[in-house]
Amino acid sequence: MKKYSYILAAVLLGFSFTSCQENLGSEPGNDKLPAVVVYKYAPSSEYDSDTDQRVRFVSNDKVTKATYLVEKVADKDAFIASQGESAYAEKVLSQGTAISFSNGVAETVVTGMAGDYAITAAASDGSNTTMRSVKFSGIPWDPNSSIEGTYVIGRSNIQNTLGASSFPAVLQRHETNPNMFRIKGAFGPGSKITINLMDKTDVDEDGEKYTFFRIPAQTTSFTYSSYGTVSVRDVGYWQGDDAYVTDYGYESGMYADGYCFLCIQYYVSAGSLGMSQYDVFIPNE
Repeated sequence: MKKYSYILAAVLLGFSFTSCQENLGSEPGNDKLPAVVVYKYAPSSEYDSDTDQRVRFVSNDKVTKATYLVEKVADKDAFIASQGESAYAEKVLSQGTAISFSNGVAETVVTGMAGDYAITAAASDGSNTTMRSVKFSGIPWDPNSSIEGTYVIGRSNIQNTLGASSFPAVLQRHETNPNMFRIKGAFGPGSKITINLMDKTDVDEDGEKYTFFRIPAQTTSFTYSSYGTVSVRDVGYWQGDDAYVTDYGYESGMYADGYCFLCIQYYVSAGSLGMSQYDVFIPNE
């Protein structure tokens, strides 16, 4: 029985009011107007990279005041469409969060961005105002769908790399796509595996039904030895043949209670780290 056998055995966007503003901040010492450039990066592991971003603001020496505002892209675009970019820059300056620079650099982490968001910085020298922005598309997971449990890793070399054979994890469904799930925390804080349910079911030897799912190729948050980032995928993606998952016995599946078994390949750019048949997610009692 599959369910119990394992238990046993930096994109940058610029907005400009005139054609010359898109280069503000790119040539230190040559700017005539104030400028704050915005960069985004993956946050550290205590944050959720699906909805959170580390943001860096870099100012030139003309800036006397700078603020940033986080808004849904649709809201920002609607405001600009009705009132213009200059008015939006003034809105950011008056309603945004103040940026405190140290040697022209400031950093913060923006959290909870489930959906399409814009992070916009406005810079002023007292007379002139400019703005720059980056966009972030966060993945909205349904908090009401969360099932807490434990992710158990089937391969000893991966266990040795992570220093543990299992981690507390949460199974969550996508807010708008009922077939998309993630196992958050599968390899420790800040990690996840994303899976996609298929329109295909089967029953195990005890007659319990499970639904097949796919594990698309995706990077994880950990590295293996000196080989770099570890990625995962199911055997169908590995072999370039979906029949491995649906017909040849290398399926992954989810039961009604959220229990998952994963037939998964671990690999790095240099090659395969081996296949686990199976990793499992075990819901708490």
